[in-house]
Amino acid sequence: MKTLLLKIFRNHSGATAVEYGLLISLIGLAATFGMKNFTEALYNLYVTVDEGTKQRTNAD
Repeated sequence: MKTLLLKIFRNHSGATAVEYGLLISLIGLAATFGMKNFTEALYNLYVTVDEGTKQRTNAD
């Protein structure tokens, strides 16, 4: 019984799978929040360009 428990505790293959899973989930979260900030910045850029072109057309 003691040798079986030692064998189980020395096996680290399951830990590697868990580490990969955590790494993938962190990358997914970073991508999600990064895309959210990117889309907001892109939307603000379009709004700024739209307002600038409206002012120019009305001034002519």
